[in-house]
Amino acid sequence: MSSATRHSTRGVAVGDVLIFLATLSIAAALLYPAWSVRGFRASVELAISDVETLSAAARTVRGNENRWPTPVAPGESPPELSGLGADDGIFSRIEYTVGWTSWEVVDSVEAPRSTDLPAAGDAPQDSDGPVMEPVVRSVGAVTVHSGDEALLAELIGHYSDRASFVLDTMWVLVLAERAQPLVARR
Repeated sequence: MSSATRHSTRGVAVGDVLIFLATLSIAAALLYPAWSVRGFRASVELAISDVETLSAAARTVRGNENRWPTPVAPGESPPELSGLGADDGIFSRIEYTVGWTSWEVVDSVEAPRSTDLPAAGDAPQDSDGPVMEPVVRSVGAVTVHSGDEALLAELIGHYSDRASFVLDTMWVLVLAERAQPLVARR
């Protein structure tokens, strides 16, 4: 046998290692976007699941106690929902932080028009339209805080049929149900 036809079994040549590394690098470059998208999709699905879990729990409190849970700082669990804030709870994830808040808003409701006749010397009413009165109501909201604008955009898209918005790095989902009027002015 000539020396050209014999193969050495002693080791791997530097050229073989370089070809292997180049092939591995190309494969990783081609597969990374798919892995990245899969990880992002998983984060979005987890965020949606967390939002749904918190919304359902808050609506349960509202249904049972006729009030929303106590507002807390982002990443904290309201006292009424302490089971959701356990060690592996929904309020603090690597990619985002979930929060709960509520606030009071003033709505206008149509009130019946008085059928009393004006007294002598009183000016007649200016309009025959409905009489509107203010009513204070409590509104609840789930928030997701994240520096990932794509995650917040995905939440806006997923909840496009509900009242939601983004403010800086916070997405807010306003819950449609409202508590009973707290104060009615007459």
